[in-house]
Amino acid sequence: MNYYSLFISFLCIGLSNVFGQNVSGSFVHDGLTRSYTLYIPANYTTANAHPIVFNLHGYTSNGNAQANLTKMNAIADTAGFIVAYPEGTLDNSSQPYWNAGYGTGVDDIGFIDALIDTIAASYTVDLQRVYSTGLSNGAIMSNTLACELNHRIAAIAGVAGTMSATQYAACTPANKIPVLHIHGTSDAVVPYNGNGALIGVNTLVEHWRTHNGLTTAVSSTAFPNTNLFDGSTADKRRYETGSNYPVHLIRVNNGGHSWPGSGVIVSGNTNMDFDASVEIWQFFSPYRLITSVQSVKEEPANWFQITSSNPVENELSWSTTTTEPYTITIYNILGNPLKSQVFAGDKTGTIPTMHLPSGAYLAVYKTNNKVQTLKFIKA
Repeated sequence: MNYYSLFISFLCIGLSNVFGQNVSGSFVHDGLTRSYTLYIPANYTTANAHPIVFNLHGYTSNGNAQANLTKMNAIADTAGFIVAYPEGTLDNSSQPYWNAGYGTGVDDIGFIDALIDTIAASYTVDLQRVYSTGLSNGAIMSNTLACELNHRIAAIAGVAGTMSATQYAACTPANKIPVLHIHGTSDAVVPYNGNGALIGVNTLVEHWRTHNGLTTAVSSTAFPNTNLFDGSTADKRRYETGSNYPVHLIRVNNGGHSWPGSGVIVSGNTNMDFDASVEIWQFFSPYRLITSVQSVKEEPANWFQITSSNPVENELSWSTTTTEPYTITIYNILGNPLKSQVFAGDKTGTIPTMHLPSGAYLAVYKTNNKVQTLKFIKA
């Protein structure tokens, strides 16, 4: 089955009221069949644009194990976001992993990029609210996405995984990005102070603090020690002065290589004084790609409306509610821009589409401070 057929099959599944359930899919990317599972929350509705949270498994693990460990689906049901559990590929030892600045040359960055658009083509999502988290190798991959897919990821959170030394040396993304990091000081798998292959936690925090233009001012708050039997305590350090892109560190004192709040011991102590999944979503939820949420989320995303029939035949037409200059860009489902045109505040406009093959596309409306994405089908 070719890529387009796979996409159509998944599109049909995505529109068939399979809500509050797991939906699995796969497609061919860079010559490899890549698989994933989506959790569609119980309160999903096409009337609202839903955020996407990528939840990346660790080395030797898989998406199902990551879902069971983090229990993030329950939070998604309440908060209304889609959770994506993509699968890594096998390394030279036949173990699942993410090519996060090291590995066998698998294009995991391109895979995640393509998966974002595959999800957007099947569900009503907010492409300005795409986030990534993960455990261990999945956390390292989330940092890689912040470095290399910086124009698509609104915020990241890593648990027990920092950044490869190679990635660190080359990480100069164009955009600032909010970062939360959670790490145990007694982590024996990814040491808190780093090793030859991975940088330490303090180096990681300093990297993102400097990149985001934050000062060295830091506030610290201890989590109440509600569990006296987990062998650990935790405190949160916040760098927030200097820009709207904060960096937070939750330091788990005497914590091991684990997901706090899960009750699962991966290696060493698992802190139970806070729930990492809850903290991660609370950190993610305010942030969008273009700026801090305070200046964006107050306006509903209804600036741009398609007025032509859908499926579209010879041209895509639209109307806008604003008078400022804007750009319309058409993307295919892989996220490749096909055509872009600037309009000088016109209330209506058209772009020819007769040259496009039949299929699903994204039309992105963008001004200096507004972005809205709509799907359309070319007949």
